[in-house]
Amino acid sequence: MSDSESENLTDSMSNIRSLVETLTHESKKIYANALKISSLFEHPDLDLWTEEFSLNERAYKWAKRHMVSRKCSLWQIHRTLLESAKKEKRLGRGQMVKLTQEEAEILDLSKEPVSVWQVLGRLPRFFA
Repeated sequence: MSDSESENLTDSMSNIRSLVETLTHESKKIYANALKISSLFEHPDLDLWTEEFSLNERAYKWAKRHMVSRKCSLWQIHRTLLESAKKEKRLGRGQMVKLTQEEAEILDLSKEPVSVWQVLGRLPRFFA
């Protein structure tokens, strides 16, 4: 392979990475808007749930992993936490949920199973 072919391949790969990153950010925005519309439709009286806030720096890594935008609503964080807990089978009997280490640090709770109500009360800690 000549040097020019190698450079073209490198340029193509970096263009693909850039496009994938752009697509990821756009999909996060679309998902956030869909959740906002869903929550407004299901609970029109709960404006606080749908208002968008900026995430706390401690939550950036968690948000990136779960494809949550850095500016999102309480409803989106709540729904994402429940969906991931169900998917990973961390929901227990009696409204108890076992948090991941990262979630426990963000919410300042223990990793031991805690009440879903405790988690709801601590959701604002995700935001700045």
